[in-house]
This record gives sequence, C-alpha cells and structure tokens, in this order.
Amino acid sequence: MRRKEVDLRLVPLGFLALISIGCILLMLPATHRPGQTIKWLDAFFLSTSATCVTGLSTVNVAETFNFFGQAVLLVLIQLGGLGIFTASLSLVLLSGQKLSLADEHTISATVGKLRQVRPFDLFVYACLFVFLFELAGAVVMFLQMDDNGAVSVWQTLWEASFHSVSAFCNAGISIYPEGLARWKDQPGLLAVIEALVVAGGIGLMTLINLRYFYFWKRDPRRRGYLTLQTKISVFMAVLLLAVGTVLTFAFESSHTMAGATGWKRLSWSFFHSTMSRTAGFNTVDLSGISPPGLLTTLVLMFIGGAPGSMAGGLKTVTFAVLVLTAWTTLRRQENIHVFGRRISRQMSSVAVMLSLLAGAALILGIGLLMFTEQRSAASQTPQQWLGVVFEAVSAFGTVGLSTGVTPLLTSLGKWVIIALMFTGRVAPLVLSIYLARPSYPWHVRQPREDLSLG
Repeated sequence: MRRKEVDLRLVPLGFLALISIGCILLMLPATHRPGQTIKWLDAFFLSTSATCVTGLSTVNVAETFNFFGQAVLLVLIQLGGLGIFTASLSLVLLSGQKLSLADEHTISATVGKLRQVRPFDLFVYACLFVFLFELAGAVVMFLQMDDNGAVSVWQTLWEASFHSVSAFCNAGISIYPEGLARWKDQPGLLAVIEALVVAGGIGLMTLINLRYFYFWKRDPRRRGYLTLQTKISVFMAVLLLAVGTVLTFAFESSHTMAGATGWKRLSWSFFHSTMSRTAGFNTVDLSGISPPGLLTTLVLMFIGGAPGSMAGGLKTVTFAVLVLTAWTTLRRQENIHVFGRRISRQMSSVAVMLSLLAGAALILGIGLLMFTEQRSAASQTPQQWLGVVFEAVSAFGTVGLSTGVTPLLTSLGKWVIIALMFTGRVAPLVLSIYLARPSYPWHVRQPREDLSLG
C-alpha cells in the first residue's frame, strides 16, 4: 500500500507561525529594557533571524531586551534549530506510516544496529544529541566563566546556557553588547563555541554514525563502518576549516588582526573560519575586512555546513558532489568514485539543480537589494556594494556575519533580507524532503541527440 504523503506546506507554514508568534512576543513592553522600544519590522526581522538560526539583527539584542526578551529569543533559536533537525522525521510521524524497507536499511546501516528502525527513535536521538551537546557546552563555559566577575552565579549560568544553545544551533546571536569579541582573549571559551558550532553543523546522521562507530575494535562486524555521507561530511568540514584558517590568517594579519600576537591571530583565524560556515559569531570588527578576506568568507558562507544539520548554505556534500562531477567529466570517465564508493548520476543532477536554485535565489536577492539600497547608507559603507552582497549571502546561508550593513538597511531592504533568510533556511529542507519521495517512472524514451557544450 502506498504511503500517505504529508503536505510539504507544513514546513514553511510551521516556521512562519513560529516567526509570527516570536514577533508578537518581542513587541511586548515586558520583553524590553527600561526606555527601549522596537518597531514591528525590526521585531519580525529579529524573530526570523532567530527562528532561521541566522544571527543578523537590526538592533543590539543586549541593549534592547531584558531577561524575558532574551529568553524568547532562546526559545525561538532552540525550536528553529530543533525543527531543522527533525522536520523531515516529524512529517513521517504525522503521516502515521512506518519507514519503507529501503529507509530502514539505510538508517540501520548508518546507526550500525541490526534492528527495525522507527522514525520516533530517530526523533528521540535528535533531541538527545541536542540536549547533551548544549548541556555539556553550557557546563564547560560556566566553569570557565565563573571567575569573570559576573553580577551573579545565575547570570553567569544564563550567559553560558544562552551562548551554548546559540552556538550548537549555529544561530550566532549573543547577549553581549559587543558580541563574542568579549571573549577574544579567552581561547578556552572560543574553543567550546567552535566545538559546538562544528557539532551542530556536521549533521544528525553523521553524529549518530560516529556514535556507533567503534574504531578500536578489530572485528568489522562489531566495529561498524562509516557511511559515505559521514566520510564526505567530516572530510569537507576539516578541509574547509583548514583552508579558511590559512587564508584568513594570510589576508587579515595586517587588517582586522593587526597588532595581535601570532597565536591570537591563529586563534582568531580558526574562529572566523569556523563561524563563516553559518554560525555568525565574530571576535573582530568585520567592517575593516580586506577584499581577499571578504571573498574567502563569501565562499565559505555559500558552501555552508553538512546536510541535515543546523547549518545552512549550499551544503558541503552538495559542493563535494559538484566538484567530483566536474573532475570525473574532465577525466572523461563515466562513473563518479570517491572513498571506494560510486555516486549515482542522479545525485549529480540533484547537486546541479540545488546549485542553480541557490545561485538564482542569491542573484534575485542581490538584484532587489541593489534597487532598494541605491543611494542609501547601506551602500555607502567602506565595502560599498560588496558589503550589500556580503549581507545577502550571509542571510541566504543563514550565517549572520555582517560588515555593519544590517542596521543601515531600508525598510524594503530588510524585507529582502528576511525573504533570503527564510528561503535559505526552509527551501533546502522542503526540497530534500520532496526529493526523498519515490520517483515516478517514465517509460517513454525519446530519441537521443547530442549537443555542443562549452
């Protein structure tokens, strides 16, 4: 019997409902500090940013919102991040059906257990991983922050918990007026943030697979194995972190990191490379970033993190498949091979489609911003129009880094950024669920005719 298909509109409508509720709550005077107010558009902008775990903000969160307002933001970040992790599983649960045998085989291989797999089991796994990582991050940060001279122990605990959730969800929102620049001289705290961001951006199935891979056991049957998805996700994460660190160190040593010691430059370079993969925290003022550093960050933001993770962007696996497809074609080979496995041409076609759609969305968004921000303050920053382009890529990749353009946007420009944040977060999720459905066979084959390319 054919499985009941759940309406995919539930995903965008669910995110939109959460954003709307968050906007209303952020407009309440009870969420503001004394003497502070916020406009409806700014509240909707911030609610979208928090729910889509982006991090861009037109207001200073620490100076505008009190504890209740910050708690609202934390709930939006947590529900938005958890929704990204579990939306596809939730749709399967709502359909009231079990996974297909093919789905169960795939998940069983990933988890490494020979037993029937239910969607609810994976939902529990997702929630458990989120809770454990965020709890561990909050505890470690609290222990390191205990001697920082905070107002009280409870305030320190709140700051540690907020930043742990924000980091693991790759949200990039801070409750410090200056952001995480406050911790730029504390490598231990920065290391915790980096670990949480990497864990949140590497993908749920990768985390589960790593959890059940016992590399120290000799018996292959008891050791388990790493899936191709895990291998590519981990390899790309390490590669992009290393390349981003080296390039940032080379380009920014005489710009945003001028005057810092060698070790601090290395620490800040690694932090920036990590955050450029959709987290959005920063330890230096990006308004003075060099053009090569800006380009490096743009590329990292566009690629993003792994599929099925808190991270946004094109996704590392998609980018890897694109590169492998080009390399295979250049070598005039028919099959795409990597890590001793063969990738189907259908996956290559999907990667091309996702890239084209992402590029089209960005071009449209940048074009609209060029119209809305013409002769406005946003286009008059030191980076000029490159700063606006940087803002658009940051929004679509749900990164949250900015060269200072966000507060300068016009009302129409803010709506464009809101649309980019929402599209960059929800569209890949809906597409991945849609493409996971069984394909409809087409038995009619038209005559083949070759074309001239290049």
